[in-house]
Amino acid sequence: MKLTSRAGLAALMTCMASAAAVTPAVAGDSVPVPVPLEGLEHALPIEAPELHGGVPLPKPGAPVIAERGEGRLVSRDVLPQLPVHSALPRTVLDVPVTDPLSQERVAGLGIESPDSPVEALSPGLGLDAPLTEPGAGPLGLPEATLPQLAVLAPALQAEPGADTRLS
Repeated sequence: MKLTSRAGLAALMTCMASAAAVTPAVAGDSVPVPVPLEGLEHALPIEAPELHGGVPLPKPGAPVIAERGEGRLVSRDVLPQLPVHSALPRTVLDVPVTDPLSQERVAGLGIESPDSPVEALSPGLGLDAPLTEPGAGPLGLPEATLPQLAVLAPALQAEPGADTRLS
């Protein structure tokens, strides 16, 4: 290896080490996503709006398993429901308002939605066993029953909102 190659490799390794030290070790609640709208300025005679948002990172929780009820041999849940927690990230839209006669910027319209929590629960499947508990008779045999299948409905809970402003 030549000296210039070694120096270049050393500089590259130094840059990588300093970048790794600056990078946070814990992931956030969302991934920021800037939306490039600058191309509108070339297609339309207007100043492009700015849009900044993000994509939420869902965090799964522990499965929700129902307790074994009175008179049941096994748990009712065949496929337990899975809770997922996340947050809708902050989204900001700034639209410049121009005077149509003079083409000067007179104001700006802004829409902002703050962070808001989102709770979701996946669908599940429940099944009652076809046998009951052992009977109180002399043989103690369980009684046969019809199996019952239940689909547990999914759930979604969120508190979205937005604020508008004219500046």
